[in-house]
Amino acid sequence: MKTEHVITVHDFCIYNDVEYAFIDHLQEAGIIEVTIINETTCIPVPEIQKIERLARLHTQLEVNTPGILVIDGLLDKVDNMRQEIAELRTRLRLYEDR
Repeated sequence: MKTEHVITVHDFCIYNDVEYAFIDHLQEAGIIEVTIINETTCIPVPEIQKIERLARLHTQLEVNTPGILVIDGLLDKVDNMRQEIAELRTRLRLYEDR
């Protein structure tokens, strides 16, 4: 993976004011994926937005890791439902236009 498509965990933690252990917990729980480049733990750019959202839950609302797991699962379900609704609306328009 190219280095311009990642951010180091160290930089992320400093910028978002979270502890390194928080990222480790998310990675161990399977919520996020990290990569190791030249012995440096990095976060792929597509994961950044999700991790920032989870970091805000942790720091601003003081949600613990198990709570974040639950919230992340619920947010994933909401996103899936939104996609399904959009697809169903598209299919419905096909029948309404007849």
